[in-house]
Order: sequence, then C-alpha cells, then structure tokens
Amino acid sequence: MPTFSQRLPWIIAAAAGVGLFVAFAVWGGIPAGVSAGAFWAQSGLFLLVICAFVLAFWHLLVRPLAPGLRQQEKRALTFRAREILALVLAFGGLATVVGGVWDEVWHRNFGIPFGEDLLWRPHLLIYFGFATAGACGFWALLYLNRKLRGNFQQRFRANIMVGLLILNAAFLLYALPADPVWHMIFGEDITPWSVPHLILLISFVLTQLLALELHVSTWRRHDWHVIFKLRLSDSLSLLMLAAMQMLWLQLMLIDWDAAIVGISYGPIELYRPEWLLAANLTACVTFVGVLATRVTRCAGAATAAGLLALLIRLVLIRLFDADMLQVAAWIVALPPLLAIDIWAYYCSAIRKAEPTWRGTAVAIIAAMVLNTPVIRSMYQLPNRDDLAYAAAIIVTGLGMSWLASQLASAMLRQREATVTATSESQSITPTVSFGILAGFLAFIVVFIATAAPPI
Repeated sequence: MPTFSQRLPWIIAAAAGVGLFVAFAVWGGIPAGVSAGAFWAQSGLFLLVICAFVLAFWHLLVRPLAPGLRQQEKRALTFRAREILALVLAFGGLATVVGGVWDEVWHRNFGIPFGEDLLWRPHLLIYFGFATAGACGFWALLYLNRKLRGNFQQRFRANIMVGLLILNAAFLLYALPADPVWHMIFGEDITPWSVPHLILLISFVLTQLLALELHVSTWRRHDWHVIFKLRLSDSLSLLMLAAMQMLWLQLMLIDWDAAIVGISYGPIELYRPEWLLAANLTACVTFVGVLATRVTRCAGAATAAGLLALLIRLVLIRLFDADMLQVAAWIVALPPLLAIDIWAYYCSAIRKAEPTWRGTAVAIIAAMVLNTPVIRSMYQLPNRDDLAYAAAIIVTGLGMSWLASQLASAMLRQREATVTATSESQSITPTVSFGILAGFLAFIVVFIATAAPPI
C-alpha cells in the first residue's frame, strides 16, 4: 500500500485543483438573474465530471495492477505515426488559435448572438481544430482494440501515448458541449472566465502538450545548444508552445486588454485585482518558457516561442483589421521569457548542468518584479497593492516552474522509452512538413476571406 508520503503529492494536487476551480468560478462571476445555489450546483456537476476523468487517468495509468496480472510488453507507435499525429494536433491547435481570435473580433463587432453564432465561420474553424484531437483519439481507440492485448489497464500502459490520446479525446467530448449547455442554462450574461471557457482552455493545453510529447518522442537525444543552432525539428515545437501561449493569454487577460480601449463585458471588479493579472501572466510565461527550454534543450527557445506568439498575434490583428485587439500581454511576456533563457544558458553552457526549477523560478520572479512598471503602465493599472502583487508572482512562479519542470522531465523520460532507431529516410522531411503547413495556412486564409459577416 502507498505510504502517506507517496500519497501527499496527489493530495496536494487535488486540493490545489479544487481550490483553483472554485476560485476561478468566483472570479468569473455569477450571471445576472441566476441564484447562487443554481450556479454552484451546475459548477459542482462540472467539477465532478472533471474528477471522474482524473480518476480514470489514475486507474488506467497509475493504479497498481490487480494481483495475478502482469503488464503486457510495451509497444511503441511507429516513428511515422508519432510524427503524423504531432503534425495533425499542432495544425489543429493553430486552427483553434486563429478561430479564437476571429471569434473575439466578430463578437466585438457584431455582438454576442447566442444560438446564432453556433455555426458561424469562426466557430467552425475552432470546431475543426478540436476535431483533429477527436480524430486522433478515435484512431487511437481502434489501435488499442486491434493491436494491444489484455484489459484496459494493461492496454493503456502498453502504449501510454495511445491511452492519453483516447482520454484526451474523451475529455474533449465533454468540454465542447459544456459551453452551449452553460449558455442554455444561464443565458448570454457570462464572462470570459466562465467555467466552460476554462474547461476548453484546459482541453486545448492538454492537446498541445500531447502533441509536443509525440513530437519530442521522434527526436534522438542531443546536448544543450543555443538558439542560433536551433534545429528545423524544433520549429514545430515552438509553434505548439506559441499556440499555448496565445490562447492562454487571450482568454485569461482578455478583460484587461479590453479595458485598455475602454471596453467592459461584465462585473470585472470581481476578478480584476492587479495581483491576479500578474499571477495569470506569470503562470503562462513560466509554463510555456520552462517547457520550451527544457524540452528542446535550447537556451533561447522560450524567447523564440514568445516572439513567434507575438508575431502571429500581430499578423492576425492585421488580417482581421482588428485594431481593438491588444498585444500588451505578449510584449510584457518577453522579459520573463528572456530571463528563463539566460538562466538556461548559464546552467547549460557555464555550469554544465541542467537548469533547476528553483533557479528558474527565481529568474522569472526577478524579471516580473523588474517588469512591474511596464506592466502597470501598459495596462493603466490604478491599484498599488505591492504586497499582494509580489506574493502572487512568487507563489505562481515557484508552482508553475516546478510543474513545468516535472512535465518536461516526464516527456524526456517517455521519449527515452519510446524512441526507436530510425533512418532519416523514414521521417517526414522538413520540406514536406513546411509544405503541409503552407497549404494549411492557405486554406485558413481562403476560409476567412470567403466568410460573409453574420449581419
């Protein structure tokens, strides 16, 4: 039986997860005309479903097998299969990001016609993006039933990537209809931080993490290097990380960005204290930046991912002629990302050691504190609660640095367990990958250019 010390990390993670869920539900606000009891009953139901998925993950991939059962021999996906799945999920993520920005522009220009917006073009692009994850999960389910043996625990553990693809697709089937269900119950008066929006963000981040893990598993182990020696195979990873940063910052900082141009959509006083902006910004850049440097083993990858996200944001603003959209969050994210890279370079090139999560957290916290005047200036923040601001940065920086480091280490360990010796001729050449990306981008541009305004 597991000891208390072994269970303690799970207990802490569960308590933190429930606490964050409740906190964001409060900060999101209760829709007007809705009783607190009905709101919390529905929120509690959503939380129970999430807990059910967590229990399924624990049962299928973590819980010890029953006595008498032995683990089946592990069977890795082929090199080509992992590469194709990573491409599909990465391009689906890009479609979701573009559709999300487009959806925000149309909502701002044409209002929020709930029901009428269900099948408009921005939503169709978002559905397509999420559908790629569903299609990969369906393929993984067929693979699990045809190629693997044993009960579900044994099959899921025989190929963890296949199991995660299935669980991710199943969670997506819950996350996608959650938003229209929430609207049907509570109407249009919801904020960007409504519970189903946060669930969709979680689903998107999980999908891109899975895409990153699949992509990483196709690499051979390599030494630390600097951004000037960035490999072509790293570019897809940077795209996934930039997509994560884009959607995360768009949703979590949308009200602060809107307030810059005098737009307000709801009771923002409930969830717009200054320290909360700092916490959200720190969480995003820490998570993305640490993953970027640790997974690619490249000092400079964090800043490169941030610059790529900023570039995509600027291109989309120009594409949609949306001057009301802001880039403040993507600009103020660059200093802490640069701090992550400087620490990674110091550890890898000078100390010849892996960057520690504690040292990374200190670098991020210092950069965020030094960046405070710029953040307050760009967001025109009237509050001056320095103690809460600093505490939010410290707690979030430490927590997310540890979490991202643990995830990166798990990805690299999984790569060692699944990567197979293959010749270069068996992989998809960069020319083909970039050709597919160019064709996909052309499709998105045509899809947007031929869309008729809803009114």
